[in-house]
Amino acid sequence: MSYIYRLVLACCVVLVVIGTVASTPHHFQNGKLLDVGSDERLVEGTTVIHAVYQVQVGDLIYFARGERVRRHSDDPAHGLVVGDPVQVAIDGDNLILQRPDGKEIKAKIIRRQRAEAK
Repeated sequence: MSYIYRLVLACCVVLVVIGTVASTPHHFQNGKLLDVGSDERLVEGTTVIHAVYQVQVGDLIYFARGERVRRHSDDPAHGLVVGDPVQVAIDGDNLILQRPDGKEIKAKIIRRQRAEAK
């Protein structure tokens, strides 16, 4: 009985630690959504389309490839409006955008460039 109790206790501790690490909040900053486009790639003979987000944070412009977009998708921007301010977090090579409904869009950063001074 003691062995089973220890095993259950160890599993609970592991789950709590994993849950805590996995749910670390992102540090969101203010940014501006400059454009939402698409990127076509040929993968094993199949054309795959991904959303491409262009976001300005401070003096940097990030280009990030998002999830796959279905051909007849009505809104690849998920409710985001080009030109509007957005909440953005940078997590290594990932750009995380907060949607209007509170959910997050995770996209892989494919390019960074300095914004031109006006």
